[in-house]
Amino acid sequence: MKKLLLLLLIAVSFTSCYTTYEVIPQKHNYSNSINYTIDKVEEGKSVAYGNGSYNASRGNKFVFVYLTFKNELEQKQDLDFDEFILLNPKTKTKHKAEWSMVVGPINLWGNIDSYIRSGDTKKRKLVFIYPEDDKAEYLLVKDEIVEIKYR
Repeated sequence: MKKLLLLLLIAVSFTSCYTTYEVIPQKHNYSNSINYTIDKVEEGKSVAYGNGSYNASRGNKFVFVYLTFKNELEQKQDLDFDEFILLNPKTKTKHKAEWSMVVGPINLWGNIDSYIRSGDTKKRKLVFIYPEDDKAEYLLVKDEIVEIKYR
């Protein structure tokens, strides 16, 4: 019984693993006073949360884009993660962010409509559903195409 339990634990840990891609950090403008960098990109078939997990539909995967925002003004400003769209140049499809998550050891849901306090830095993980065989290469932010440059 213990061997079977151990085998199941190992199988679950291998199927829930993410592939992490390091990117070359570049500063981009979200607005005149807010800039952001893409910290890393991960891919996986499931998203865990407190009571279970969401699984990607057949032929798709989840793409997690980690972003760091910096507010240069001394006033609170709005962020709208609906303005972040993952582009697929093969199929010419736009994939909008499904969820925003707070970056941390536990998956916590954030709001798609958010804000950033004056002079603050905010880290978010945007979750996209993307075709399984394709690699995320371009992000459309407020009508500006940003290339995700991998190391």
